[in-house]
Amino acid sequence: MAPVSTLSDQELTALLRQGNQAAFIELYDRYHDTIYLFIRKYLRSAELSEDICQNVFLKIWEQRMQPVNILEFAAYLFTIAKRLCLDFLKRAAIEQNAMGLILQNYSSNLKAVEHEHEFRDYMSFIENVLTGLPQQTQNVFRLCRQQHKSYDEAAELLGISRNAIKKHMVRSMKVLKNAVDNELGVSFLTLLLLFASKK
Repeated sequence: MAPVSTLSDQELTALLRQGNQAAFIELYDRYHDTIYLFIRKYLRSAELSEDICQNVFLKIWEQRMQPVNILEFAAYLFTIAKRLCLDFLKRAAIEQNAMGLILQNYSSNLKAVEHEHEFRDYMSFIENVLTGLPQQTQNVFRLCRQQHKSYDEAAELLGISRNAIKKHMVRSMKVLKNAVDNELGVSFLTLLLLFASKK
């Protein structure tokens, strides 16, 4: 067989369906940088863009046996990348909005509901999770969510870029959501509804 580097995308795709790892690696090498740059236009974060890019190729490998009619491999890759980006942005927006509401209630309503044991326990739990984050992430989180600074204001105060602020916020939201889901035994949405009921 000819070296995979000399094969067309269509030929490589046919080999990929047979589980050929060399074909997969060649397709990865051909398109990784292009897909990464495409994703970065959406996410504007090197780390997040690389994660999503890896997920794109992981999905290609996982679905290699499925009877998908791929006439143009590059177009297929871009379609998957765009969908994963939009899904990520939707989840991030929901999580950030949800956590923002929770922490606004945390700041303004805690004293008013101190007699409610369950609510107080949840607040204590969230505070404990926050203290486990890296110091800079804690600083960003407290400025943006507890002191209600904008990303630009927080960036100026901490002497870092706005993108760095976003990165820290995404990290803190992810950690908090995972902690709520896994350790409290309730969903993030359930906790949000509990806080909403305290308004």
